[in-house]
Amino acid sequence: MFKGILSLTLVLFFVSQATKAQDITPKGQFLEDTIKIGSPIGFSLSVKHPRSIDVVFPDSLYDFSPYEIDHKLYFPTQSDSLVSYDSAVYYLSSFEIDSIQTLKLPVFALHRNDSTPIYSNTDSVILQQLVKEVPDSVGVEALPLKENTTYKPVDFAFNYPYLLIGLGIFMVVAIVSFIAFGGKIKTYFKIKRLTTAYENFVSQYDNIVTDQSVSVSKQAEKALVTWKRYLEQLEKQPYTKLTTKEIIKRYQPKGIESSLAQLDMAIYNPKASAELMQAYTSLKKYANQRYTAKVEEVKNDK
Repeated sequence: MFKGILSLTLVLFFVSQATKAQDITPKGQFLEDTIKIGSPIGFSLSVKHPRSIDVVFPDSLYDFSPYEIDHKLYFPTQSDSLVSYDSAVYYLSSFEIDSIQTLKLPVFALHRNDSTPIYSNTDSVILQQLVKEVPDSVGVEALPLKENTTYKPVDFAFNYPYLLIGLGIFMVVAIVSFIAFGGKIKTYFKIKRLTTAYENFVSQYDNIVTDQSVSVSKQAEKALVTWKRYLEQLEKQPYTKLTTKEIIKRYQPKGIESSLAQLDMAIYNPKASAELMQAYTSLKKYANQRYTAKVEEVKNDK
């Protein structure tokens, strides 16, 4: 009987949460009436929801197709005793040529073990045509040509046999050098590219995690995205397309599972964030290990 009461209580709880989620109606709208190809345009997303439900907005990793995200602005949550109000503005670019372009975005109502996407209304924007008509060709009579019959002195013919002999010698030397040292040269430049990419990553990553001017959630999001992009470029694996759980399940990275989970919590629940420097250091150390392993792989690749 106790199990039956417990099951009924859980069912009523989830039904209540689902009912509350249905009451959430996100509102989305473009901030301008027209859009230019390649120029960012603001899209406002806002939602009013019960305080008892946590709501998460799309981040930089969300697929905004056919648009590309330029940047976004989050605004602090406003709450009273019953409801909370969240809002953000996404600045998106489009390279489509449709005369009317549309967009709707979701918010995610968080439950205990999953989340429910709730989409906003669909808003539309008109493409501003910059080129009205492109002519196929221009007639010769319309070109601004001028006649000139004045004699111009011309240099003597170039000595092409000497040029061909010089090019032949150069190619022979280049081929011999490549046969003798080609493998070492290729290995050197591969390692050079790997090292440059890693140094750029470390510089960018360190700047992000030491920046005190941004919020904890923003800092954690930027650090995680930068880390994913570097590993994706290094290992040619789709890190930026995967969630934290998917990365852990697919690649089983040793020693950073808790660090990834800690950064996820900081992004989606900033109030619960603890000191993140140890998590940042753990991810940086893992990236160094993968870089070192890649360098050794290149050295041993005969």
